Amino acid sequence: MQQAILIRVTPENYEVWRKEHDGQSEARGAFGMTDGPVYRDESDPNVTLVQLNVENMERAMEWFQSDAFKQAAQRAGKVQRELWLGQKRG
Repeated sequence: MQQAILIRVTPENYEVWRKEHDGQSEARGAFGMTDGPVYRDESDPNVTLVQLNVENMERAMEWFQSDAFKQAAQRAGKVQRELWLGQKRG
């Protein structure tokens, strides 16, 4: 079953956040995630929708508790995140 995490990200500084996000791709991979598309809102380019494709949702969620994520999040500056967890049926 195909699974994904969609994250609505609103960083204080898009460029700083994006550098950290892109720099953590390999680390996310260790938690069974692969990067999907990143969409920027046309009316507010600081608002971004990130898709992460997931092998195992439980393992993927461990990423958000990891020291690597916490350190990257700190370097990214002030960021609001809203997560949606989804799976493709059928």
